[in-house]
Formats: sequence, structure tokens, C-alpha cells
Amino acid sequence: MAFDPDACDWQFTDAQFARALLLGRALRPYFRPLYTGFEGLRARQGMLLVANHGLFGHDLPLLQLGVHEIAHRRLRSFSDHVLFVVPPVRRALMGIGVCEGTPAVAQRLLARGEIAYTCPGGAREALGPVRDRYKLYWDGRYGFVRSAIRAGAAIVPLAVIGIDETYRQLLDAEAVRKTALGQLIVRQLGEKYLTPLYVGLGPLPLPQQLHFLAGAPIQVPRDPAAAADQAVVHALHAQARRETERLIAVGLAAREERRRQAPPGLARTVDEAVRWLAG
Repeated sequence: MAFDPDACDWQFTDAQFARALLLGRALRPYFRPLYTGFEGLRARQGMLLVANHGLFGHDLPLLQLGVHEIAHRRLRSFSDHVLFVVPPVRRALMGIGVCEGTPAVAQRLLARGEIAYTCPGGAREALGPVRDRYKLYWDGRYGFVRSAIRAGAAIVPLAVIGIDETYRQLLDAEAVRKTALGQLIVRQLGEKYLTPLYVGLGPLPLPQQLHFLAGAPIQVPRDPAAAADQAVVHALHAQARRETERLIAVGLAAREERRRQAPPGLARTVDEAVRWLAG
């Protein structure tokens, strides 16, 4: 039977959820996650977390772990349709509660009171040049606002600090485009999937500490018809973007303060080495 992406909003089973949490706990010593503002996620309503897009998604199990431990909820996530085309990747993603990010799936999940995670900037934001770390590419990305309004779900701004430094970018997308592989990617998948060349500890990410900062939920109009009101959609989009940028600034400043206050020793040496490797 052909894969139907709109049918992938199955219930997140206890077994699947347990595996996701197990993965998050396994990653915890490596990424040493910090969670700020997660108490606001305890409200029993549909919520859509919107965040800056980092590299390769290893933040998701840690985010699921934090939402579970602090807010006592199960977090779902949305992924690009390109990843769902590859059966092994699709099965792996679905096994930890990830769905293809279509409006229909998003609306169904949120309308039944679930909490979900998305990165409006997509591949362009995740694969941007080093100079654009933590820059939001949200222009024209209004779908998440419309989905939240149609489902009556709150929009929760989220910043993920450290995710952009888990790999060092050796070649940016412009340099890769000039190669035969880069030209093939552009022809087959399009410009936005042109991937820079990265390196970590070999293929593994650098052990960069991750800090998740959640803002106050932004309530949407009660009338689903407001999703067609351009002024309302644009205003909510601007508010969510503004708050996410504020949280990013707060998180980056807090990271610098932690580094300044870190006592001399092995932990500080490792952190400085990781910072240097990330570039």
C-alpha cells in the first residue's frame, strides 16, 4: 500500500514514547540540556512550539524529555516531506512521534489537544551559513499560524541555544554548489536542500550544551475563520517571531555568562575546546 502522509498522525503509543524518552536520557550526559520556562507548557490545551531550526534534529529527544519531566506531556514533532520519502528514515521518525508537516496533520494533532514542535525556517534556516547562526528565516512562513488558529492551539515561542554549534561548517552551500554533487542535489531536490559540508567528532556531533527556552503561550482567536484573515495571521506571525528572537538573545547572553563564571577545570577546558571546534 502506498504511504499516505496525511495518515501518519497515529496515537503516540506507550512503547514509542518510552523509546523516545530512552533516547533522550542516553543523550543527556552528552548535551547537558537546560530547560527554562517549561512550566508554561503544563496547560492542557493544544500547543504549537515554534523554534529556530538547528542541525540534524538531535535536539528533539532532549526536548521530548524536558517536556515530559517538567510539563508531564508527550511532545510530537513535524518533519519535512523529503525525509518521509525514504522508508527507513520515515520509520525511524514515526517511531519517536514525528509526523510529516502537512496542514491537515498539524490541525488534527493540535485540535485534539496535543503539543507539537516545528521549525518554520525549514532547511534554509538549518543549513544557513555560519554568519547567520540563530537568524530566523521565517519570511512568508505563515502556515504554522494558520494551523494553530484552525485548531485553536496556542503558539509557544522556543529558542534552542547550542544547536547551531554541534557541527563545524567546513564549506558553505555556495562552495558545495560548485561541486558535481552539489549540482546533482540542486537538480534533484532544489536549492533549499543544498547541504554544506560539516564535521564534528568525526560523524558525531560536538558535545555542545543545549539550552531550551520557552516563552509564554500566545493565544490565538477562537474563531477558526480568522486563519483566512491576513492581518490577524501576520500580526501573530510577527509576535511569535519577535518573541523567539528575544529568547534567542536571552539564551545567547546566558550562555556567555555561564562561560565567564565557569571555574577553571576540565569542564571549562572541554567547553572551550568545543567552542573552538565549532568555529
